[in-house]
Amino acid sequence: MSQNNNNTTTPAVQNKLNAAEAKTHCSLISSSIAASLGIFFLNIAVILFSCRLVHAFLRRLGQHRLVSDFSIGLLIGNSSLLRSTIEEYVIASFANIGTLGFCLYLFVLGLEMDPNSIRRWSGPANKIAYAGIISTVAVAVVSYTLVNHTAPQLGMNHNYGIICAIAVGLSSTSSPIITRLITELKMNKSEIGRLAVRAGIANDMLCTFLLCAGVALHPLFSADKRGIRAGSRGLLNAFIIAIQAVFITKIINPFLILKLNDRNPDRKPIRSLDMAALCIVSVFLCFSSILYGFRPSFNSFFVGLCLPRDGRLSNILISRCNFILTTIMLPIYIVFVCLSSNYKPLIWPHIESDTVFILVIVGSIGAVGKLTGTVAYSIHHGVQWPEAVALGLLLNIKGHFHIFCAHKAAMAGIIDANTMTVMGLVAVGTVIPMPLVVGFLRRRMAAREMRSPMGLQWCETGREVKIVVGLHGPEDVPMAVNVMEAMRVQGGGGGGLVAIVVEMVQMTDKAAASMVHGEGLETVTVTDEGIVDMREQIGFALEAYGQESGDGVTVRRFLAVSAFDDMHQDICSAARESMAALVVLPFHCRQRVDGEMDSGHPGHRIINQKVLQGSPCSVGILVNRSLGRGPVSSFSVAGSNNICAVFIGGGDDREALAYATRMARHPGVRLTVLRFVEAAAAVKAKPWGPGRRILPSTGRRELEQSADEEFFAGFYDRYVAGGKGVGYIEKQVRSGEDTMAALKGVEAHYQLFVLGSGKDRLSSLTAGMSEWAEFPELGPVGDVMASSDFSVSASVMVIQQHRVARRYNVIDEDFLPY
Repeated sequence: MSQNNNNTTTPAVQNKLNAAEAKTHCSLISSSIAASLGIFFLNIAVILFSCRLVHAFLRRLGQHRLVSDFSIGLLIGNSSLLRSTIEEYVIASFANIGTLGFCLYLFVLGLEMDPNSIRRWSGPANKIAYAGIISTVAVAVVSYTLVNHTAPQLGMNHNYGIICAIAVGLSSTSSPIITRLITELKMNKSEIGRLAVRAGIANDMLCTFLLCAGVALHPLFSADKRGIRAGSRGLLNAFIIAIQAVFITKIINPFLILKLNDRNPDRKPIRSLDMAALCIVSVFLCFSSILYGFRPSFNSFFVGLCLPRDGRLSNILISRCNFILTTIMLPIYIVFVCLSSNYKPLIWPHIESDTVFILVIVGSIGAVGKLTGTVAYSIHHGVQWPEAVALGLLLNIKGHFHIFCAHKAAMAGIIDANTMTVMGLVAVGTVIPMPLVVGFLRRRMAAREMRSPMGLQWCETGREVKIVVGLHGPEDVPMAVNVMEAMRVQGGGGGGLVAIVVEMVQMTDKAAASMVHGEGLETVTVTDEGIVDMREQIGFALEAYGQESGDGVTVRRFLAVSAFDDMHQDICSAARESMAALVVLPFHCRQRVDGEMDSGHPGHRIINQKVLQGSPCSVGILVNRSLGRGPVSSFSVAGSNNICAVFIGGGDDREALAYATRMARHPGVRLTVLRFVEAAAAVKAKPWGPGRRILPSTGRRELEQSADEEFFAGFYDRYVAGGKGVGYIEKQVRSGEDTMAALKGVEAHYQLFVLGSGKDRLSSLTAGMSEWAEFPELGPVGDVMASSDFSVSASVMVIQQHRVARRYNVIDEDFLPY
């Protein structure tokens, strides 16, 4: 009886035992989940740290982050020891993170693009992009057909739908990677760099659109036994996407997104509820495609294209998404792809010849196809063939999206694992040599700068002219607009004008604290309220000029935030990278209301002096008295602006005459050339006319005089004797006093005087004028004309020709061939 009592437990005791057992089981489950989460986050931390560490080293070599992420993935995926440290559930979580990451990637990619640019066929960038796509698709289709018939054992047999998809993928360009490379390697201000970025964006947008549309319509073309049902699904996808685009553009954008942007203007804190509302709406639109069976990753691209690119909320959303992608999601996904792929057939000693052969074929098809169309049209556009080849290689860059498409196609059974491995290697292989290509372009630019002097005198007639215009604030915009308008050639003849407007802002503690580093061509922005207001006023004025009479003028704006001692480096860099022929800067002294010139800003004078010393091209300093009182140009066809070009002699005066010649083609300009000659030489016959001869001479002064006579004779024959409406006056003077008296006598007849600096000129016509110079950087004549005693209404443009001798560090210019 006692034994039975010992073996029998009461219900209360049993409940306590069950509760203890359940508690122990829950604690074991909790500890297991905690351990699993710990391992999961530890793996992520190690992968991200390794990718960042490798990128810190490879970045010094100019490599993109994709190369470092792929290197870490190869190391982990092909090392048995490292691979064993990652659990299977961690790899499955990486797959989910990658899928979500590419929804975000394609959404941001579409949001950064302008879909209207697809319809604009004009422009070299779009045409170069389209030529590369067409040639790559054609080469890919022909090559794959030949390979399938001649070497079927390679396992590349696909239907033409898959071949076309692969061809479009090979013709696509990764615009985020090419933009980042061009920006980090400091090619974003050069013409070839900007052309590559624009062509890459147009190429990427069109190819990504075709691939996403192909995925949506894939059931329509792959209908098998289910025929009608599968085809109707493709039509349903296309129909719903079209309805979604109309819904976003006609309802969401005007009634929600635009109102949210208006509620969050610049210089005010972002409203958290508005930002959350934008994120919720974007997520709902992207993932709504799950309801009708379309992949949300590809649908995200269409949603991004439909949402507005402009607006403060959109810009902040893009920057935040890009930060999350580059630091967390994309590195994890690349590592996951490498873990899912088998790269041993391409690694010694497991190399398989068939895999290597496929790799060579796929890589060659993409490179040959892209180079064929890009180089052909680039040369037709006027790009030299070395730059055209380099441009084709830049546009052959592949990226994350290509790896994502290859992996998804392999998971869906459309392509085999071998082809996926090859596509991943091809994508990374196109990125690795790109720093060498960009370095080649930089060396070509430097060599071209050394070979050819940069100035208006050497610009060919009918070719595009580039100038750099510096602004200190909105008050300088009328000056800049009049300079651009006067150099614009109307009617489409004589080449276009590209004006690079550099807005100069002094670096202060407040400006430095408001600087935001971003991506793209405009890598730095400033959020300071005063600077933002200044830029808005300048932008409105330039837009008003462009809408009214800006045909033939392309305006590019750059913001330079530096100390006054270093500001000249930004201006010279902009002129060098854009291959500009002239830099125009405002004079540091300004005219007061009473007509007198003030003492000026010493920092602005330092900028002008240093630019004159180190500029890679000619420099013009404009003393503005009455040249433009409003934001719109005063140079018009109906009006008449009298301009006087002063010619005494020397390289600076020849450059000033070349500048005046450009202005003389404007129908609103009436040019008169005032030439000063020594009275003792006036009895001689004029050298400009039929049968003129230029006698050979040996001294530097004689060479300068010979160059003056030849240049002026060509100008006289073409514009004065040729009946182009250019006036000519010759003054015989004996000293500097006579020269200034003659200029003072005609001062009231002209709104603008154009003359050369002539600081190095040795002439009796300017003798004694530089002894009491207040502004020696303007030269002897320019110094006197910039003073208040000369005029209260006539502006003065003083031009210094690019010094070729300074470039070669010539000690004695007598040994420099002219």
